Amino acid sequence: MADTENSPPADDVDMKAGGDAETNNKSPNGEVKVEIKDEPEPEPEVLGPPNGLEKKIIKQMEYYFGDVNLPRDRYLQEQIKLDNDGWVALAVFTRFNRLKVLTTNHNIIAKAIRKASSGLISISKDGVFVRRNPDMAVPENTEEWREDFNARTAYVKGFPLKVSLDKLIIFFDKLGAGDVDTVFMRRNPNREFKGSVYVTFHTTEGMEKFMNLGEIKYEDKVLEKKTKMDYFKEKEEEKKKKKLEQLRKKKEEQKKREEEERQRVIDAMQVGSVLCVENITAIDTEREAIKNYFTDFAPVAWVDFDTGDTKACVRFEEAGKADDVLEKAKAANEDKIVINNCELEVRVLEGEEEIVHWRKILRDQDEKKKKSSSKRKGRDHRDRGPRSKRSRDDNNDDNDKSGGDDDHDDDDDGDE
Repeated sequence: MADTENSPPADDVDMKAGGDAETNNKSPNGEVKVEIKDEPEPEPEVLGPPNGLEKKIIKQMEYYFGDVNLPRDRYLQEQIKLDNDGWVALAVFTRFNRLKVLTTNHNIIAKAIRKASSGLISISKDGVFVRRNPDMAVPENTEEWREDFNARTAYVKGFPLKVSLDKLIIFFDKLGAGDVDTVFMRRNPNREFKGSVYVTFHTTEGMEKFMNLGEIKYEDKVLEKKTKMDYFKEKEEEKKKKKLEQLRKKKEEQKKREEEERQRVIDAMQVGSVLCVENITAIDTEREAIKNYFTDFAPVAWVDFDTGDTKACVRFEEAGKADDVLEKAKAANEDKIVINNCELEVRVLEGEEEIVHWRKILRDQDEKKKKSSSKRKGRDHRDRGPRSKRSRDDNNDDNDKSGGDDDHDDDDDGDE
């Protein structure tokens, strides 16, 4: 058992904060003095300038958190909101295709971010989380911001279809017009590069300097360049012209169809075979009464009339018969035509009015044919009866085999 009586008083112990190395020194009177010494502070790691890979990592990470991408990147915004201080795990970014191509090693990424000089992003002490500098407010995606963004963006066309984004970034950086914020490769619906890009400069001055460079080439091919705003204006004009041209063609096609239909009507109609009967004021007048009246003078093919109408069209079986019937009907009754105690106004349909009437007849006939054909198809289907159980099961097996789980990568941030 330890002898506690010989233990030194607490006041005799010289405690130095942060130390953990002890030395025992005896005082002249035999008492033991304990001295705790400080451990030396570890020297900070000398990082040095970023190498080629680290520069690419910094550029990509700063793009993710930059003024161009972040206001439009809803996914990253949601990740930032998960932490009160805005920290996002590096593991989130190593799933993004652009960074994944460079590296997925967290230590390499963390070391590169520590070498970043812009102050836009910082890495946590443990090298696991990254965030945008809280003192650098994220611009809101407002109309004003979009106008400024477009004012700093150029449209450039004429690149090889197989060129990589990295080569494009290097190309624009070497031009020396100004710092480039982003290079966006334009693609078709099949995700194939179209040979044109949007390049956004950090300042409008850089953009103006680029536009004033004169002729620029990529692999001996002269590139076409213009401001994004001018490009949009040209595209809008092209769309308007295209729309007007489509409208013109549509009108021409409509006119052609109408002329063809008109000719079809003229070829099919029986000219001079229709009487127009008007002023039918007796509300109880029936179709049969009208038909019977005119049948006395010539065979009637059809009477277009519903009870309660004030007008009817009487079509005879022979062309040119309407004039003859009208003359005979009037002669038979002192120049009057009376049906159901109602004196009627009767005339022969001629000219455009006659064509319009026959157009309606032909359209009604076409509609009846369609309905009749549809009914026949329905009867034929019912006559065949239901498919066999075996047939249904076979189809279900095919459907089960036709699909499958898609193997999705996490969404990329898009082209820079």
